Amino acid sequence: MTTSRFTLIGALVALVLAGGVALFASSSPDGLESVMLEGCETGADGEITGGECTLQQAGGHEIGGPLADYGISFVGSETLGGSLAGILGVLLVLGLATGLFRLLARGGKADAGSGGA
Repeated sequence: MTTSRFTLIGALVALVLAGGVALFASSSPDGLESVMLEGCETGADGEITGGECTLQQAGGHEIGGPLADYGISFVGSETLGGSLAGILGVLLVLGLATGLFRLLARGGKADAGSGGA
């Protein structure tokens, strides 16, 4: 299998996983969030209703943005927003990594050609 074919298959698998796994993601808090909730009382909707815990001191996202809270804020469906955010995240990381690798590869070729005896 060639390197480019392997890379393309890997990118497709990452996109499918990022978009598909979000459909099955748990709405329960992750490990860090559950530890931060220790000592608090929460209502049926997950909002803090009393007690003392670290998460009470947390505010909203300072920067905010369209991808805050693992979703796309302007999409009506939370599940679809999570899937699209995962796909967009994979595309951004692949784009940045590809650009960085090409930049580094080009820099290495220029240095090799300019070296003299």
